[in-house]
Amino acid sequence: MKLGKICIVCLIILGTAVIAQNGISENNDAKEAFNQGNKAYKEGRLDDAITNYNKAAEIDPAFALAHYWKGNVYKRKRDYVNAQKAYETAIQKDKDLVKAYERLGDVQAKQKNYPAALATYQSAVNINPDSKRGFYGMGEVHRSQNNHAKAIENYQTAAGLSPFKGLYHGNTLKGLGISFMESSKYEEAASALSEAVNHLKNKDQKGDVYLRLGNSYKEMNNFDEAEQAYKNCLANARKSVLKGGANFGLGETYKKRGNTQEAIKYYRAATADRNWKKSAEYEIDLLKNPDKYSH
Repeated sequence: MKLGKICIVCLIILGTAVIAQNGISENNDAKEAFNQGNKAYKEGRLDDAITNYNKAAEIDPAFALAHYWKGNVYKRKRDYVNAQKAYETAIQKDKDLVKAYERLGDVQAKQKNYPAALATYQSAVNINPDSKRGFYGMGEVHRSQNNHAKAIENYQTAAGLSPFKGLYHGNTLKGLGISFMESSKYEEAASALSEAVNHLKNKDQKGDVYLRLGNSYKEMNNFDEAEQAYKNCLANARKSVLKGGANFGLGETYKKRGNTQEAIKYYRAATADRNWKKSAEYEIDLLKNPDKYSH
């Protein structure tokens, strides 16, 4: 075959071939199906999203992002087994797709496969040392295994990486604060938690952090700060268990101040939640009948 004909054949092949670079397809039909999948995902039509992502991947088998987003759909459906398969396929198609490693670590952790999750998050940070989500994920896994020293190390690394705002930054600081609390480092815990709340928008998320912040101040006998944090929890939280915890914390705070009447008031409020009812009733009885427990 002459050189000119070879070049023409090559151009034809390149023009019709399915090409994917950096996880993105250059095939227009694949991109159209992918965009339809994204539209369906945004609108909450998850089955339609999967159909379109499958179509995109069928047209262009190297289309890594089609598999990645299919994983996101399954993750949203809490089908972690199929989410894992999709993320693993995305990585096979593009070994440098950091966000696929990050999400794969998430679903492995959800399935309590902690060694695999840690290895996957480590792969993410090996590719991108600025992977905030990768370090955060390792912090979460270590905290779930009560390895608070390693959790603190990874949370601190994540906290030092941009972006320095938003949900992941808030959750990173929250995880850091909890790990400090578990390590009896209450001053450090209060510092992390008081900053975490500034980056969270959901009221129950804020309430949860305020509750933990109140607990850290209470452990330091900073009763004024504890009282304010618990009351901030009550102002934000919608979940009964959080409100119960804040009311119980206020009862504890007033008890330590020696204000029995106010302590009983808040302990009674805590009994409204079944998770706190037994402990609160015990504290009320203890305050009302101290002689009963003197032996």
